[in-house]
Amino acid sequence: MKDNYPIVPGRGLNTDDAKSMRLEYLNKQGIHLPKIEDCSLESSVIRNNLESWIGSVEIPIGLAGPLLYKGQKGEEYLNAAVGTLEGALIASMNRGAKVISKSGGFNAVVLHQKMVRSPMFIFEDLEQCLVFKDWADSHFKEIKEVAEQYSNHAELIEIQSFIIHKSVHLKFVYTTGDASGQNMTTICTWHAILWMNKSFEKEKEIKAVHYVIEGNGASDKKVSHYSINSGRGVNVIAECEILDSEIEKILRVKSEDFLKCLRPSMAMSKMDGMIGFNINVANTIAAIFVATGQDLACIHESSIGILQMEKTEKGIYCTLQLPCLVIGTLGGGTHLPAQQEALRLMGCDGNGKIKRFASLIAGFALSLEISTFAAIVGGQFAKAHEKLGRNKPVNWLTKSEINQEFVSSITKDYLEDTMIKQLEFPKTIIVENGIIINLASKVNNKLIGFIPLKLELQKGNKIYKENVLLKSKPLDIEVIKGLHYMAASIDPELADLLFIYKDNLEYKNCHKKEIFLYQLLKTKEYDCTPVFYGSKSNEKREIYLFIQELLDYNQLELINSENNPEKWFDELILKVIKTISEVHRGFLPEIEEMKLGLLEEFKPWLSKALYHKFVDILIKEHEGTKLESNCRQLSIFIEELEALNKDVNSGKTVVHNDFNLRNIAVRNDGRPCIYDWELAMINYPERDLMEFLSFALPEAFEAGRFYKIMDASFAFRVMDSNRKDWDETCIYSLKEFLVTRVTFYLTGKILMDYIFAERIFVNAFRMIQLIENRA
Repeated sequence: MKDNYPIVPGRGLNTDDAKSMRLEYLNKQGIHLPKIEDCSLESSVIRNNLESWIGSVEIPIGLAGPLLYKGQKGEEYLNAAVGTLEGALIASMNRGAKVISKSGGFNAVVLHQKMVRSPMFIFEDLEQCLVFKDWADSHFKEIKEVAEQYSNHAELIEIQSFIIHKSVHLKFVYTTGDASGQNMTTICTWHAILWMNKSFEKEKEIKAVHYVIEGNGASDKKVSHYSINSGRGVNVIAECEILDSEIEKILRVKSEDFLKCLRPSMAMSKMDGMIGFNINVANTIAAIFVATGQDLACIHESSIGILQMEKTEKGIYCTLQLPCLVIGTLGGGTHLPAQQEALRLMGCDGNGKIKRFASLIAGFALSLEISTFAAIVGGQFAKAHEKLGRNKPVNWLTKSEINQEFVSSITKDYLEDTMIKQLEFPKTIIVENGIIINLASKVNNKLIGFIPLKLELQKGNKIYKENVLLKSKPLDIEVIKGLHYMAASIDPELADLLFIYKDNLEYKNCHKKEIFLYQLLKTKEYDCTPVFYGSKSNEKREIYLFIQELLDYNQLELINSENNPEKWFDELILKVIKTISEVHRGFLPEIEEMKLGLLEEFKPWLSKALYHKFVDILIKEHEGTKLESNCRQLSIFIEELEALNKDVNSGKTVVHNDFNLRNIAVRNDGRPCIYDWELAMINYPERDLMEFLSFALPEAFEAGRFYKIMDASFAFRVMDSNRKDWDETCIYSLKEFLVTRVTFYLTGKILMDYIFAERIFVNAFRMIQLIENRA
């Protein structure tokens, strides 16, 4: 077998032809790598970065920041591109960046930049070693001249000599400008030791037994105390003072607890012999190295970190020292197009940028250190990783099962006399998943979310194409787990409360409610939803999905307009209100039956502790801002809801319960198209009306305009109530909306940018005031 050693074709060549030959070599062995082969890099670009090129793998790149940096240019808000496959890493980094930035930003100092190469000379005995050591020490100037001839950037600043057994190890210490310098120092040192060997033998008549370019004294790609103490790479220290007020507001811990846990943690690390002290510096180093084309083999030595904290009058003074940061803004993989973009994002591409680059790496690493340690101290770290039970194996749906036969079985009752001839997954059509799907996807790997499909259909002799959307839904418990995951990054108690009160919340049965309501709306022949093509449920396999019309943006006047209330004029607003009122009215005959099934009456007063926790978080978050007084008023609303609900003289029906501009489109012919019914509950129909108006009206809307819309809306009322009762129902609905939904958006804004959140918060309070004033 050893005589038949296979030869990989094109070895040593990084051309497109050589790549194809290597892939064909693998294909003949039955090994197919279509994803690796599908590569946008050009052979000419990566020619000197690897051998035997066959393609590339993608690593997702996320955006970290903004982080306030106090550098040579003054104060700057900066971002970084980071590559990672670890969920929650960037979210944690961003949380740390926020607390640093809100506390005044960070500063950094670069102490030095060095690169070491350590050749070794072996001699016959110790006496020869001593002679060589003395000779090398006395000829530094000549050695320096020789070495520096072979680079425009390397500067030899010292040579340190060590005798071990019958060998002499010389540490050539360089500065290398904006390159990390491993390669250039190798070349410079090699030519220097060639000269040294020849000159020493000629001058002293002593011949070295052997010499090598590296005797393992440079700690190249290894962790050593020498590198920490004497220097290899960039030695940088980042500093900041995080304020008590921001620590409590953003990190949800007290500075006293922070430091109380830090000291014994440091003591334990010393007992274990940890090199340095840090929480998870390697996460930041690896993520930025991947994105910016650094030498990945240097991640572990570059991840040596020394984290220090001390109490101040205002908060905590923090420093993070990275003594061995082996980086470059030139050379290596930094020339690749995507990696150059990542460096450019940080303002670190090209010459003269290595100090800035090191400072920003240290700043983002410090951000993650602060955030992660706060999560550990506050219990958020464990909560974010908690699985909340159930790990039984389930035969989940896979994308490979979605074929013509599968789709036909779903649509057969809705596509009468129509055959599906062909099915495609169009790559050019992308449909973004909503909040609930994104949260649920954090806790499992099931096939959930939107899947666009292109169908070729035949009805009689007519053949045509139709774009549809398959929506595969997570279980309600998976949605709760996703909410728990998000809440754990904010406050562990909030995460616990969400789980405790899960059966009282609108997420209960969300995987079944939407399917049921679409079927019912189809039966009632409403045309205000996307066309429904059928559904499939399999409890054992946890399959809950349906197929609906894929809305064509070219056929829509408005969609996803939650941040554009200026596009909603009064006539359109009233058309939507009239439409949803007709739907509310249409549900009334089945309301009693529904109460016994999937839909329940919403009773938020059963979850007071949960909503009070939301409010407590918001009071801290908005302390000292124009929103603080309204946040405090929410606590009063929570206590009022049950009594107000009893006093309301009106009936209930099925409401959408997420009725806002995120879930309402308008077709070109003016017809509203309402979707995402998964949070539907039994409640006052005014609940949908008030949520809709809070989104559709701009901030600081005119009172006269609001009264005009309300007067017209009263004519569309579902229940036979007088104006006074109707107004009271609207006020209750606004307070409930503020307590149960707007608190969710405002709290979620700590992690995600819900641009509309503060506007709808202010609008809802203004609407309450205007209704009460008119009464």
